[in-house]
Amino acid sequence: MIKSILFLKVAFHKRTLVTGFKTALIVGIFLNIINQGDLILSMKLADVHWLKLALTFCVPFFVSVYSATIARLRFDPGTRVWVEAQLSCGKCNKVSLHVLKNHLVGECSKCRDETLWHKNH
Repeated sequence: MIKSILFLKVAFHKRTLVTGFKTALIVGIFLNIINQGDLILSMKLADVHWLKLALTFCVPFFVSVYSATIARLRFDPGTRVWVEAQLSCGKCNKVSLHVLKNHLVGECSKCRDETLWHKNH
């Protein structure tokens, strides 16, 4: 349950949504030109599949938001943390690390470049 709340918190963050809208606008326009451009440019608007047109914008939006959220919930060394978290190294299972929001994630003191952080629940 806590994972779902955290996912939604990051997904509905203003920055995530703005990126999703920008991606949807750019990709959606290109996909609609490819799929129905001939109908739109020839002004045969009665023949345009409006539901498909709308969904063509929705798909890149949701893919962008999902991808950005998953990426922001990773705790790779050298990346900034979006949420305060208690991490444990999945490689050695011996080292834990507390990171604060907007701070950089460090490496495990034992595993170094093979660090694999997992968020404790």
